[in-house]
Amino acid sequence: MKERWSKEKANEWYKSLPWLRGSNFIGSDCANRFDMWQSYDSEKHLETADRELALAKDIGFNTIRIWLIFEAWLGEPEFFMDILEKYIALADKHGQYVMPVLTSEEDLPRGEFSDFVPKKIGKQDYALGYHQGRFPLSEEEKQKKEYHYAQSPILRDKFWEMIKNVVTKYAHDKRIVCWNVYNEPGITLGQDSIPILETMFETVRACDPEQPVTADVWRSPLNDKLRSPEEERALELSDIISFHSYSKLPKFCNTVDQLRMYGRPMICTEWLHRINHNNVYDIYPLMYMLGIGNLCWGFVVGKTQTNEPWDVMWEQYYDPECQVDYDFTKWQHDLFRPNLRPYDPHEIEIIKQFNEIADKRFRK
Repeated sequence: MKERWSKEKANEWYKSLPWLRGSNFIGSDCANRFDMWQSYDSEKHLETADRELALAKDIGFNTIRIWLIFEAWLGEPEFFMDILEKYIALADKHGQYVMPVLTSEEDLPRGEFSDFVPKKIGKQDYALGYHQGRFPLSEEEKQKKEYHYAQSPILRDKFWEMIKNVVTKYAHDKRIVCWNVYNEPGITLGQDSIPILETMFETVRACDPEQPVTADVWRSPLNDKLRSPEEERALELSDIISFHSYSKLPKFCNTVDQLRMYGRPMICTEWLHRINHNNVYDIYPLMYMLGIGNLCWGFVVGKTQTNEPWDVMWEQYYDPECQVDYDFTKWQHDLFRPNLRPYDPHEIEIIKQFNEIADKRFRK
């Protein structure tokens, strides 16, 4: 099994690549990420992705982060592997490296292990006006405890089978730039995520990938320390630093300053939150100047409606006790409208300008 990369190896790897920049990608006609990977309407979704990845190439992006969905693999394992290859090939056609997210704590099952019902293949419904198109949970559902597939005696073997199959197939594929093995460990499960996180790294490294392996730091550091044991563990295990920041410029700078102390390449795998003043005008030039790879949330707005605020923001906004400087006149995420015109043309001009500068310097 491969060990964690040295700082020297990680930095040499990063220097061999152009400035990595792009988006967390899902086609605008997908209602959710499960929709992206299922057989239903798959050709239509691939056609949409083809158009939108061509647009990504046109503005100078070169990387996409895609989230693999276990329940889609569980329902159609052979088809899942086939469409994964199609998305990777499509990304390569448009000059995009691929960073797969292997697991997360988003949309986990709830209740007893024995009550698990997999998502159904077919048309996916979505709620208008809700971030990611998710219907609000009923009060009954909210009371049920969430669990990860790796914690279920019914599902865990299948889950690890998927991880091994995917990583083994692409362990030496130049189109895969990095393995993002765990998105935001602990955001739902807290410290219960640590054993899963550790097994994720162990399992992925046992496949002997030539790409680096990382898990995301997602809370901003506080007083020179990370805020959770699971994030500390993620940093101890990761070859490179991947982090999220939807904060305005001063707090974003503080996060970067604290994480730079680890001496490893940095990729901001989630950013762009205009409502909270995390915007292209401030953040993109800063990341270019500091050489921080980056993947904004969203690309072309669509059925997932990630231009809408998180639900919790509405709750905070209307709470008179919570003084929060949110600008609800802005889109939260996404760069392009459904007709593929920019949300803000000036943003795209800035993005293209710095992408061109970065590529000229890399070629020299």
